Amino acid sequence: MDQTTIPFLPGMNVLIKPKENYHKSHMFDVNHGIRVDNNREPIAHRSWRPVNSEADLSISKPSVDFDATQAMKSNNEVNMRRVPTWVAYDRKVMRFYAYFKEAVFSSQVENYRVRKCVIYYYLEDHSIHVAEPKIENSGIPQGVFIKRHRIPKSNNEYVTLDDLAIGQELAIYGRVFRIVDVDDFTRAFFMQNGVDLGEPEDYPSDPFTKKHTVQPTSNKKIMYPMKEHMEASLGKMMGVNIESTQRFLRNDRKVLRFYAIWSDQKMYGEQRPYIVHYFLADDTVQVLEINMVNSGRDPFPVFLQRSKLPKDFREIRPDVSRIGWTTDQSVQYYTEEDLKVGAEITVYGRQLFIAGCDAFTKRFYMENFGMTEADFPFLSMDDPSEEVPEMKPPEYNGFGTEEDSLGSFLYLTPKVPKVNFKKLMENDGLKLSFLARFVNPQPEDVNRRFNITFYMNNDTVSIFERFQRNSGFVGGKFLERRRVTNPATGLFFKPADFKMGTNVIINNFEFELMQADKWTLNFIEQNPLIFNSGGGPGSSSTVAVNEEVQL
Repeated sequence: MDQTTIPFLPGMNVLIKPKENYHKSHMFDVNHGIRVDNNREPIAHRSWRPVNSEADLSISKPSVDFDATQAMKSNNEVNMRRVPTWVAYDRKVMRFYAYFKEAVFSSQVENYRVRKCVIYYYLEDHSIHVAEPKIENSGIPQGVFIKRHRIPKSNNEYVTLDDLAIGQELAIYGRVFRIVDVDDFTRAFFMQNGVDLGEPEDYPSDPFTKKHTVQPTSNKKIMYPMKEHMEASLGKMMGVNIESTQRFLRNDRKVLRFYAIWSDQKMYGEQRPYIVHYFLADDTVQVLEINMVNSGRDPFPVFLQRSKLPKDFREIRPDVSRIGWTTDQSVQYYTEEDLKVGAEITVYGRQLFIAGCDAFTKRFYMENFGMTEADFPFLSMDDPSEEVPEMKPPEYNGFGTEEDSLGSFLYLTPKVPKVNFKKLMENDGLKLSFLARFVNPQPEDVNRRFNITFYMNNDTVSIFERFQRNSGFVGGKFLERRRVTNPATGLFFKPADFKMGTNVIINNFEFELMQADKWTLNFIEQNPLIFNSGGGPGSSSTVAVNEEVQL
């Protein structure tokens, strides 16, 4: 079939030609999980460059680009095969040490600050990243300063090795970095390629560093206990301190416990309790703070870690690292002889008063120091109890009943006073009536007479003054019916308080009971338990009367 007679459409081509291999060439194959060379010549690529002369094997100046032939020169072999850059320089990084100056405004201490950085140059792809080493307590966010990428220059080119050398200044995004040194690998790499980077420079010092840099005044090393132990285990003779070793073996795990208190003398001060531990093995002191409930403070139980406690802490103030160690024989420390009940110790400026100790501590001092029970007095650590004044109810003002007025004092929401309905119903209509007169009256009050009525159902009293013509006094209601307090007992009047021939004081008026009506006399005669029992508080709650009296 003629090819020209078939439309040139997909699926209409019947001519079958052998397919050519257009696969991308490669240098490595994977054999059993391992990348190996396939021994085939790769196709030339624009990123590869063949080695044509001896001049290509080295760099005479930084302007020459580094390629894969540098890796071949290290083995003193000249291989005409072209190796890609990312293979030859894989994991090869140049490291440059640099710094830049940062302006500081609104500060009297400094006007600029020197910040040290490390510039990493990756040979495989010519990318750069800048990191600032972290300095503890610097107050400056540090770490990765510029992430890894190719950094452009002002002339639309990228930063290369031509721009990196000791003493050169590199402008990156508005900041000028000055390179002062390189690491050993970078210096060796440049030396192999015939480039001498020169001597390293020193970092400049900013005003803040100059002012706060403290030069060490002593080079004496402190012999820590752990270091002594390690040296002894390695064979060093430690017999010079045999006395302390014997003391440790003799008094190991023997601790004296004291109970102390600190009185804060500031405004709104308080007393705070502590526990003082004295370790007999090495004469160290530990102070623990007792956490009080709802004190408003964070629980920090250890006030002073176990260490030697100096009597005058100002002697070791210049060197804080020496706190707790006995390297200086001139410093006086507390011993067990200085600790006793009733004494005070100074814990770095805080005066602790020792108020007591435990049983082991008491027995230790009695056996070793000849003390007696008199040397351990009982000293209370509690604050003196304050007497809370009793709030008394206000006096009755006459409005309403006393129970109702007292309810507004005892409760936020006053309650309705309870009424004894049983007494109210059983004693309804029962009342005691007496004829009375004033005791020791004035001349004009001699002839005045009163009718005193006591109501049994609710213990109320009413007084009525009789009318007398030409007496000068208007008769009628002398006291309205209500409950009255008996000043002799301090309680409300009860039936037992009204007896013939006795005197009663009502509202500061003293009355003599002269007579009683017939019903009252019969009631008193038939109920002797009420009037002869002394009239207790509940004697008139329920009156047992017979039917004849009620009639």
